[in-house]
Amino acid sequence: MAVTSDPWDASDLVAYISETWTPMTLEEWFAKAVAANFFTDLSPFAVEGSDIFHVPDVFTNAFTVTSQSTQGAEVTTADPVSVDVTLVIDKHKYIALLLGAVQQVQVNKVYNLSEIYGRKAGGTLMEDLEATIFAEHSNITTNTTGDTLSVIAEVDIRVALENLETLDFPKDELAFFFHPYCFYVQVLNIARFHDASISGWDGGGVIKSGNFGPGNMATALKGALYGVPVFTSSKVVNTLNSVRNLLAHRTAISFAHQTPGGSQVRFQAENAIRNLGILSVWDTIYGVKTTREDAAVKLSASNAFIAS
Repeated sequence: MAVTSDPWDASDLVAYISETWTPMTLEEWFAKAVAANFFTDLSPFAVEGSDIFHVPDVFTNAFTVTSQSTQGAEVTTADPVSVDVTLVIDKHKYIALLLGAVQQVQVNKVYNLSEIYGRKAGGTLMEDLEATIFAEHSNITTNTTGDTLSVIAEVDIRVALENLETLDFPKDELAFFFHPYCFYVQVLNIARFHDASISGWDGGGVIKSGNFGPGNMATALKGALYGVPVFTSSKVVNTLNSVRNLLAHRTAISFAHQTPGGSQVRFQAENAIRNLGILSVWDTIYGVKTTREDAAVKLSASNAFIAS
């Protein structure tokens, strides 16, 4: 018996087949605020206004210990010069959207656009701050290790720790900040950290957990390396085949928000008649400053080398 070779297909039934919009949206993921949660936040001092904030530096010019060789002789006084470190709030960043009147009426009511794009704008502005803080690596010149032509070596990590301990920074107040590429491809490839015959791990180590001990996914904490917390962030500078990882004390970099309302990001919306639409603006006002340059170590590495 003959069978028809021309059944209905989707193009024939286009006028009848419906389309369904699900309540799910594919939203963006953002880097954790590891830098803003670690470095010195001077925002409380910016609440009342001002654009320049002074932090006296009393560590650059040290005291000199003098011997009293002749008892009763007049003492020699010291006059170390203080240094005025200033943080300037000079950055005003924003994201603006305009939703026309026609689209206001026609947009699918299943979605809360204000909520969805509020999260996206807030996350984007937060990442801008993180990137600005990590960009301060360019001011770190006293303590540097590694180079942009090779991968991070275990000796670079030890040299970084030695640099700051030699300057008497409390080890329990330091933290490592690695770009994920350097952490997973380079640092975790160092045999001392994953080979039980070398490291002395009890059969586990980073091979088992993927971290240096207990971590915290919510804060991008990867455990502790030589007793110092290790964080990863995609906002660590990674450009022109160069990655600029950091070991730092919290006083190395300072920042301050001065966004009206007291929050890091302000949201405003208005019915803009001149545009026949709703204008929404998310903005943030802040400043960033390297306040103690010798309180950090820059661990440079290449992003063009794959550790094997």
